[in-house]
This record gives sequence, C-alpha cells and structure tokens, in this order.
Amino acid sequence: MGSDSLQLATATIRDLAAPRFVGDVPESGEWIRSLRAAGVRQSGPALVLALDGLRRADCSPSRRFSVLRLLKRPVLKTCAGLPKPWTMPLTPGSAASAADSVQRGVTVEQRLYWLMFQNLNQALRQFDRCYLVQDEQQVRRRDWATHNLFRFFGRQIRYAALWGRPLPENAWRDLHDLYVYLLVRRMTQGTRHGHPGSGQDDTDIDNEYKQLLLFGLAAQRSAAGVRSESVMAGLEEWARETVLEDPQGMYGDVGLYVVEVAEDRPPRQLSGPLGADFRGWVLVPPAAFIVQLERSARDDESRGCPG
Repeated sequence: MGSDSLQLATATIRDLAAPRFVGDVPESGEWIRSLRAAGVRQSGPALVLALDGLRRADCSPSRRFSVLRLLKRPVLKTCAGLPKPWTMPLTPGSAASAADSVQRGVTVEQRLYWLMFQNLNQALRQFDRCYLVQDEQQVRRRDWATHNLFRFFGRQIRYAALWGRPLPENAWRDLHDLYVYLLVRRMTQGTRHGHPGSGQDDTDIDNEYKQLLLFGLAAQRSAAGVRSESVMAGLEEWARETVLEDPQGMYGDVGLYVVEVAEDRPPRQLSGPLGADFRGWVLVPPAAFIVQLERSARDDESRGCPG
C-alpha cells in the first residue's frame, strides 16, 4: 500500500472511530450506517477503537447496554467478513504451539470478541450495583448480557482453537471469575433474579459454563475434536451431564480433570495426584464425551497430527 493510500485509510478509520456514544442512540446509529460503506478492513479497527472507548467511558449501565446492543450486529458482521489467518492451525500439544502462537499475536477479530466480552462484563456488574432489585424488563436486559458474555467468550476460544492463535491474557481467568460472580449473585438474590412465571427464562449459566469448559478440554486433546460436528453438536447435552465436584475427599486421587479458578487456563487432566492445596473444582464429564475425544485423537494420529 502506498503512503497516500495508507494516509487515506488511517484518516477514514479515525473518522469512523469517533461515534457520539455520549449522546442519543440514534446518533450512534448514523455512525453504524457509515461503517457499512467502509468495508471490514476499516470497520474492524474502527469498532476496536469504539469499544475500547466505551470501556473507558463514564456512562450509566442502561446507556452502556443500549450501545452494546447497537454494536453487536456490526461486530458480528465485521468478524464474519474479516480475513482469517493464512497459516494452518497448530495441533494441540505440538512443541511449537506456545512460542509460535505468541509470535502470531492477537488478530482484530479476536480483539473485537475480547472487547465485547469486557464491555458486557463491565455493564453487567455496573447494572447489578445500580439496580439491587430488578423488575422484569431489567431482568431481561441482564439476561441478554449474560447470554452474550458466554457467546462471545465461546467465539474467542473457538477462533483460537481453529486458527492456532493465543487467547488474550487472562481470558480463561475472566471466564472463571464471571461464573463465580454469577453463582454468588444467584445464591444471594434468590428468586428475585429469576422472576419465575415471567415467561422469560434466565440463561442457564451452569450449562453455558460447562460447554465452554468441555470445548477447552477438547481443544487441548484433539485438533480433530474441535472441528468435529459430532463434538460440537453434543456439547450442550454433555454439559448437562457434566458435574463440577467439590475436591473435598478427592485429595490424592489421580487422573482427575480439574478447573483451577484462579489460573488463566482451561480445564486439564492432572498427571499426578490432586494436592490438598488445590483451589477449584473437579470436572467430571460423561463417559460419552471422553470416548468421542479419544476417537478424535485417534483420527489426529491417523492423519499424522500427533496430539
């Protein structure tokens, strides 16, 4: 790209990256419409700057929710149109995986997923602080944020697994922290959060979290597993059969799958016995999930892709 073209592209992104999010939503809508004509190579960086600005902005939780609702579709459409990495994804456990993936860096698409997750997480917690008792409309808004938090995290880890890219730092720790936060709030709020009989189901946070844990485990065990329609289609049901056990009484057991809530990593299988200093849960997936992973791992080996 020549210097004149580069300057023009930079100026265009700068103009696009100045939405009036402090004003009315319709004014931001005008900015959204300008993205459509710009193309994904310019709208991607512009959305990154806009989301980063929103994350730092001092605004009400309702305002933050409104802007995120407005940005969700442009973000997803831009991500769908962004070019994917040219390099082939690395196989799980390969010697070059860690060093090479760090060298590759985080892409614009990953950055957009991460920023949506961070903004939604911020909006949810700000919302809870401001509205200790929530009416039915507020519950629906909160549930929208919770649902999309899990969805955007899922997009992050799927992209990283499919394209051999590193996750943003602390991504898994943020997910574990979110789940613990939602659990504690559910216990302290009782039925006020759910509004039984309102006709609006809450996001099943247990199933959503377990699906992500199972995918994270599959991504470590098998390159074929994370591309398998059988694995992806079965995640929701397998998650319903998966148990997160208190480690009490399991200290010294070997071969356990564990979720370390203070660590920035997905579940893993311990190579040795569970120590008494462990903090987290023991993950107990259904046998059918483990069988499918082993089958996928054998597929990797038959294709010459050792796990």
